[in-house]
Amino acid sequence: MLDREAAMTQRKIVPGGSEDAAGAGAGAGAGAGAGAGAGAGAAGGERVGLLLSGAAGRGPYQAGALAELLPTLVADGHRPVVLVGTSSGAITAALCAQFADQAAADAGQSVVDIWVQLGDVFRNPLLSPKPAGPLIARLVGGWFVDPVDALLDTTPLWQRARKVFAAGRVAANIDRGRVRSLAVAATACPIAGSAARTRLFVQGDPPRRAPRGHAVDVVPAVLTVDHLLASAAIPVLFPPVYLKDPPAGRGYHIDGGVRLNAPLDAALALGVDRIVVISGHSVDPPPQPPLEIPGDPPDLAATTAMTLRAVLADALSDDLQALRRKNKKASAPAANPSPYQVVPYLLVAPRDGEIAQLASGAFRPSGPTDPYWAIGHLLDSLGGGSGRDELLSLILFNRQYAQQQVDLGREHAKAALAAGWQT
Repeated sequence: MLDREAAMTQRKIVPGGSEDAAGAGAGAGAGAGAGAGAGAGAAGGERVGLLLSGAAGRGPYQAGALAELLPTLVADGHRPVVLVGTSSGAITAALCAQFADQAAADAGQSVVDIWVQLGDVFRNPLLSPKPAGPLIARLVGGWFVDPVDALLDTTPLWQRARKVFAAGRVAANIDRGRVRSLAVAATACPIAGSAARTRLFVQGDPPRRAPRGHAVDVVPAVLTVDHLLASAAIPVLFPPVYLKDPPAGRGYHIDGGVRLNAPLDAALALGVDRIVVISGHSVDPPPQPPLEIPGDPPDLAATTAMTLRAVLADALSDDLQALRRKNKKASAPAANPSPYQVVPYLLVAPRDGEIAQLASGAFRPSGPTDPYWAIGHLLDSLGGGSGRDELLSLILFNRQYAQQQVDLGREHAKAALAAGWQT
C-alpha cells in the first residue's frame, strides 16, 4: 500500500502537457484499487460529483446543506463519489470522504458536528507572542526583526484539525470504492518573482483530462491535514503552509480560493455525470440600480468585501452559466451533434447578505481576552454596515454562528431538492 501510494505521487499532469510515463502505471493501479469492493453506484454506475467552493468561516453553511442533501441523494442512487473542494470546502470534502463508510444521515451529521464544535481557530492576537510582537516591533522601526508571514497564530486550528481528520480512514474509503476521487485546490506561492499557480491535489482516480484554466497542475497525492489547511490558509491572516509530499507539489501554499475558488471544471475533468454544487456565497446577485444621488462613497470595508466576493463567487457563477450553455448544446437534436454531454446539477447557495446578518448577530466579543475583540476593532476601523459584516462572516468561528449557518444550509438544501436537478 505504501509503495503504491509513493509511486502515485510521482505523476503530474499539466494543462497541455503529458503524463510522466514512470508514474502512469501507478496512477492506473490506484484507480483499479479504488473500484475494488465498491457497490454498483460507486464502481459501475453514474459518477456523482460534489463541489464545495471556498467559504472560509461559512463552512458550517456548506456542512448543513450537505447533511440535508446526503440522505436523499443516497436514497435516489446519487451518492457523491467524486469530491472536490477549496479552502473550507476542501475540509468539508475531506470529511465527507472520511465518513463515507457511515450511513448517509450519520455521515452528514458527523461533518456538521465537527464544524459546530470547531471552536477558536486562532490565538488572541493581543496576547500571542507571534505575530503581534514582531509586527509591532517592525511598525515602530525595528527592522532587525524578521518579517511576519501572517497576522494570526492558527495553532488552535492545527491542533483541532489533527484530532478530527483521519487520513487513513479516507484512504480506506477510497480503496473500497466508497469514494472514487478526492481533490483539493491550493495556491502555490511563487518563487523568484514567478506567477502563482494552482495545485489540485488528487487522491484516488485521476482526472480524465487536464482541467481547463491557466496555470493549474494536477498532483496525485495521499492527502493529509497539511494539504487541507494549506488549501484553507487565508492570505495575510493565516500563515502559508509548507507541503513536503508529494515531491511534485513541494513548496509553500496559501488558500486555493486565491486562484481557483470553485473548481467546477476540475470536477467535470474527473468524469462526473452529474454534480452537486454547494457555495458559501450568492451566485446570483441582484441588479444594481442607478445611483441618482452620490452621497458618501463606499468605505474600505465595503470595497474590500466587494473585492473578496468577486474573487470567491463570480467565477462559480460564470462556470455555471457555461455549464448551462453546454448542456443546451448537448441537448440539441441529433442533426446537430455536440461534443458535450448533459451534466445535470443541483445548486445550494445563500442569498446576498444572509450569512453576513447571522455573523453580525452572533458577534459579541467579551473583552480584550476574547480572540475576536481585536478583530472587531480592526473591522470597525475599516467601516461599518454590510461590508463590515461580510468580512466578519468570513473569519468568525463560534458555536452560535455555526449552528445558525447549519440551519440555513439545511433550509436552502431542502429548497434545492424541491426544485430538482437543473440543466
